[in-house]
Amino acid sequence: QHQQKRGQHLPECSHNTTSGYQRRCAAVDKAADAIVQYFRHRYKNGVKRRYVNPLYDEGFKILFGSEGNEELLINLLNGIIPGAEIVQLTYHNTEHHGVSEEDDKAIFDVYCEDKDGVRFLVEMQNWSQHYFNKRAVYYSTYAIQDQAAKEKKHQKKTLGKENWDYNYAPIYVVCFLSFNMKRTPEDLIKIKQDEYLSFYRYIDIETKEELGDGTTLVFIEMNKFQKQFQECHEKKERWLCSMKNMRGQLEIPEGITGTELETLYSKGEIAALPKSKKLNYISYIMSRNDELNSRAEQIADAREEGRVEGREEIIRCMVASGMAAEEIARIVKMDIKDVENVLRG
Repeated sequence: QHQQKRGQHLPECSHNTTSGYQRRCAAVDKAADAIVQYFRHRYKNGVKRRYVNPLYDEGFKILFGSEGNEELLINLLNGIIPGAEIVQLTYHNTEHHGVSEEDDKAIFDVYCEDKDGVRFLVEMQNWSQHYFNKRAVYYSTYAIQDQAAKEKKHQKKTLGKENWDYNYAPIYVVCFLSFNMKRTPEDLIKIKQDEYLSFYRYIDIETKEELGDGTTLVFIEMNKFQKQFQECHEKKERWLCSMKNMRGQLEIPEGITGTELETLYSKGEIAALPKSKKLNYISYIMSRNDELNSRAEQIADAREEGRVEGREEIIRCMVASGMAAEEIARIVKMDIKDVENVLRG
């Protein structure tokens, strides 16, 4: 019956049995079957892990958004942001409301402030969004509103001023992404293929002079970071490599013991987590697995209905489900470079 459905989509000609379309359908069938098996058996039955996955929202918040883990976040941000010398951070409430009751509520993974009042919004984003760059800009406005409310009260109390002078402290929106940013073809010409870290500020288009408001958007595209630990010579590289690979480790890798990264592993050991955090993490994994299984079923249904046109579409569905490029390459039996080219395309 499945093959009859496929035949309905074929043009009427004498060489249908050996057409490129049929060969492509067979390749899609094979890849889709592998995806369904991957989700059903690996995720549903579970895989033993020693450490939390920092690239999952809940794992990220456990490691970098929990009281007592400020040093971890300080070391990470000092490694990512050029010239940063953060020595102290204070966590703030991650739930923020808009200026009116009709506005959507925003919940950040991590929201904190250093001793100089600089705000940091730090996000781990797993699911691809076409306008995530604009979402990051939108998030920065919450940090401005937060400062405005506090400064108005402070200036009225200490200076007797009724109006705020808009002198807000710098804001960093730091986004770790499990997908590649969607850019226009013109953008891709300017961006190196191996660039995984990008910074954006408000500047004058002609003179390149910065506006000076201190707002900085930082995007870390984890799929593009491919170095092994022995190839990492910079602090940011060692942090990103550890974050990307620690979920599959059963022991602390060689070269990490005695460094600041050892704390990342000790704080991320699932068995050592407080009961409440452990339960939250397990609950998150179960909900995520349900979502992944649901997406796998959608892929299978799309295949049956003839709506999935090729392996490239399959790969994009897998990325949207939060799978790493290495896992995708193994499942669809493609070279990792070919998978990365599809993701960039």
